[in-house]
Amino acid sequence: MKIIKKNLVLFFLLVFQIIFILIVSIINYRFIFYNKWKVINNKKKIIIEIDIYGSRIGEGGPAKFVRGMKELLPYNTSGCSFISSETIYPINGKNKSDYFYLPFPLMSESIYNEWINTRRGSSLIIGPCFVPSYWNAFPNKNIWKEKRFREILNTIKGLVIHSNRVKDHLSTRSNTTDLNNKFIIIRACTNLMPKYVNSFENRSIDIIFFEKYPDLNRRKQGAQLLSLFSSISKKIKTMRYGNYTKEEMINLANNTKFIIYFSFFDTGAIGLKEIQNYGVFAFSHQKDLVIDKTTSFYIPELTNENDMSRAFINIYKKMEIITNNHPNSQIIAEKNQKINKCQNALEDLCKAII
Repeated sequence: MKIIKKNLVLFFLLVFQIIFILIVSIINYRFIFYNKWKVINNKKKIIIEIDIYGSRIGEGGPAKFVRGMKELLPYNTSGCSFISSETIYPINGKNKSDYFYLPFPLMSESIYNEWINTRRGSSLIIGPCFVPSYWNAFPNKNIWKEKRFREILNTIKGLVIHSNRVKDHLSTRSNTTDLNNKFIIIRACTNLMPKYVNSFENRSIDIIFFEKYPDLNRRKQGAQLLSLFSSISKKIKTMRYGNYTKEEMINLANNTKFIIYFSFFDTGAIGLKEIQNYGVFAFSHQKDLVIDKTTSFYIPELTNENDMSRAFINIYKKMEIITNNHPNSQIIAEKNQKINKCQNALEDLCKAII
């Protein structure tokens, strides 16, 4: 009997020890988890102040890019807090913001020098509307920001661009490949969200032929391509960069099936993105403008200086396949809108900074 009682006591002591250990373990786990949660949630967000003045300057791509971000501000991501400022000058350096982002900087050399003299140059994020002034002439030694390009990259936090293609062009031509870490890639964007997207079958125009020749004149090749498509009775409307209104763009985009983006060269192509958001399929010779393999297509043959027939055949075959599959324009539009929206650009910037 005594042995049984002794064993019961030992048993209950063992059970008590196990329960005690479990309780302590749970308390410790909850304490550690709470502290980790507290650290994560109390982590100070990076404050990025954005100069929105450029949104007022016309209807071109640079102004649209700034306007797209302005529409979202203030905006918070998991690591960054974006706020707006009507204009940013060196005096803003006294603010509590960690960084000052000038997407469309109308910055003189004297203002840049002032930023450096106040020792806040390292808090500057500049671009994409900064350099180059002319694609094939970069760096132009008669333009101060291109003449001092290496120095600028060294002193600021980073230079915003839209693609690796732009980075490679700028860094190679300026001999600054050793500073590639200073380039910040964020997407070009638009918040254009059409209330109504016309069905593919109800669109009466086959092709928008978008021409843009700011750096390289390919009008002759463009005329050849237009002639080839006209020969098979495709209904084509031509758009030229800077020569259309927003209303004209909307009417064309919502009534067209395809766009051939014939641009030499482009860095952001916000006009293209606006058209894509209406569910238009796109063809381009720039890989960085192919945002989704089901809604846009890379056609390297469009760069051929002598023969447009290969580009024509490649595009025509893809058009026929798409048409025979009876695509849903609303789904195409939604895919493009999801990629092109400006909150993605802010997310890109935050990820690059932290």
